[in-house]
Amino acid sequence: MKKVLFIDRDGVLIVEPVDHQIDELQKLEFIPGIFTWLGKIASETDYELVMVTNQDGLGTKSFPEENFWPAQNKLLKALEGEGVVFNAIHIDRSFAEEKLPTRKPGTAMLTKYFSEEYDLKNSYVIGDRITDIQL
Repeated sequence: MKKVLFIDRDGVLIVEPVDHQIDELQKLEFIPGIFTWLGKIASETDYELVMVTNQDGLGTKSFPEENFWPAQNKLLKALEGEGVVFNAIHIDRSFAEEKLPTRKPGTAMLTKYFSEEYDLKNSYVIGDRITDIQL
C-alpha cells in the first residue's frame, strides 16, 4: 500500500504574505530549508507527495488565474530542480464561508486516497493551520 504526505503550500513551502495571496512573483518567498528537507523526504522515503491547498477565490476577479500560475509554476519548477515532484496537486478555490466539502479540512478532493491502494494510517499531513491538523 502507498503512503502519502499531504502537504499544504502557503506557510509550509512558501511564506504566506499578510494579504494571504501569492498573486505576483515578487511575493514568492521560499520557507528556509524547504529544498533540503523536502528533498531528503523525496529521495529517502517512499511517500507519495501530494499538495493540498486552499486558494480562496482563485479564478475570481479578486484573485485571477493569471496572477496565481506564474508563482505556482515557479515553485514547482524550483522544487523539481531539487528532485521534489508532487504526484498530485489539489487546489480548492472556495472561500471559507462557503463551507464546501472540498475545502480543508474537508476531504472531498481526496476521495481517491480512500481505497485499499493507500495506507492512510501511515500517511501524514504537513501544514501550518488548524484546518491542516483537522484534515
